[in-house]
Amino acid sequence: MKIALASAPVIDREIEKNKAAMLRDIERCSGKADLVLFGESVLQGFNSLCWQYETDRQMAVSQQDDAIRELRDAAKRCQIAVSFGYIEKAGESLYSSQMVAGPSGEILYHYRRVSVGWKEYQRTDAHYREGAHFGTFCFQGKKVSVALCGDLWTEGRPAEMRSLHADLVLWPVWCDFPADEWNQTVKYEYARQAALCGERVLFVNPYCATPGLTDGAAGGAAYFRGGQIVKEAPAGRSGVLIVEV
Repeated sequence: MKIALASAPVIDREIEKNKAAMLRDIERCSGKADLVLFGESVLQGFNSLCWQYETDRQMAVSQQDDAIRELRDAAKRCQIAVSFGYIEKAGESLYSSQMVAGPSGEILYHYRRVSVGWKEYQRTDAHYREGAHFGTFCFQGKKVSVALCGDLWTEGRPAEMRSLHADLVLWPVWCDFPADEWNQTVKYEYARQAALCGERVLFVNPYCATPGLTDGAAGGAAYFRGGQIVKEAPAGRSGVLIVEV
């Protein structure tokens, strides 16, 4: 099975531009990979919220919104599974979520981040919520699980993930380490942490293209196996890394 790890360019609060970039990557990966994996909150950008609920609910999208439908339609048109992060609106609640759409456009799996690091929790109220636990889904005969960013750094969660015995763990993130720091040291820390969570872990970080923002996500992708880096794309630019697992 081939998976494309897409460090797509993201501009905060620019859903249409971010969606267009994702659609381009989906089309480019068609016929080359079985699934394309985008990072956390790639649709709106990690810094798209202001922690005022009435404003933030306008930025969030539901599973039924047009932007989600267009991405699912692209998966069907290109016959490739697609997984992407977004700020989800579900009723009156907001989540940092990750959807997996199958190659027929169907929702294979939907995950809500379980750790609180996606929000400024000292400023938010009960509208800003998290999921409860990890889960799995089947894709091409493999048992797959998903975790978002800080989930796998939260006490007790690596053991919880390991207990699922998933064949593959998808780890989309939004990490704002400087590119040099990631490339020289931090990636090895993530490789060791990944080994606590599963044998095969696929990591992808978006590339923040917000004008004037110098400390956003710097891109980068990696296939971690047994605590080692099997294949990687360095941080510092956007791009797509295709790995075989």
